Amino acid sequence: MDGFFSGQLREKGTLTIRFHDATGFCIALVDITQVRELFGEDNGLLLDWLSEEEQKYVSRYRFPKRSSEWLSGRIAAKAALLRDPDLLQEKYEPGEITILADEHGRPIIIRPQSVQMVQLSISHSHRYGVAMISSHGCGIDIQRIESRIAHLGDHIGTEQEIQMATKTVGSLLEGLTLLWAAKEAIKKCCLYDRPGLFTATVIERIFRKRLGRWVLICRIAGDYRQEVEVTLLGGYMLAWCGRVHNA
Repeated sequence: MDGFFSGQLREKGTLTIRFHDATGFCIALVDITQVRELFGEDNGLLLDWLSEEEQKYVSRYRFPKRSSEWLSGRIAAKAALLRDPDLLQEKYEPGEITILADEHGRPIIIRPQSVQMVQLSISHSHRYGVAMISSHGCGIDIQRIESRIAHLGDHIGTEQEIQMATKTVGSLLEGLTLLWAAKEAIKKCCLYDRPGLFTATVIERIFRKRLGRWVLICRIAGDYRQEVEVTLLGGYMLAWCGRVHNA
């Protein structure tokens, strides 16, 4: 994991935030277990990270698991945003930034207005919450590799896509998880206002960029071609993509 997330920040308590910095975007990851433990013990940390609007929103969750997942995504997004000074016109504290959902369920920056043009995407799976911040459209998804995904194969990809992914990655479970994460990332980036998840994206080609990291060339809704990068993080697949390119 540390090979991909080269940057690291320790906040008050023992909350560790990991970063992957690249040209034009930043990805941040937090451990949901840490968040649940720390914020359950210290309400001051919650107040530091959340705006008043967000505090009202998270209070609606009845179960700690759901509130911790939601909170982890906001922490990751704000940490990534504050890490890149080029995206901000002035200095802000996390609690001065409000991230809520739009009518499509996408997380967007509500306040402050000066950074509302920044694009972001959030995902979580079991232990980890991740977020991607970019000056352009973006999508990110993390999926844990687990046996139950084998029963979803027909829904995730065509026979050709599954064979291609399995051959490239090395195992059926990893190949299916790679396809799932990649198509989820594209959905968040490009197809958030369209129905369908797995059928709107066709995987045309997969090649290995380096050990444990792949690039997928995808056709979206018959109109666009999009590249998605996927990396293996322990028992997880992390996929992300940027703006759509015309075919």
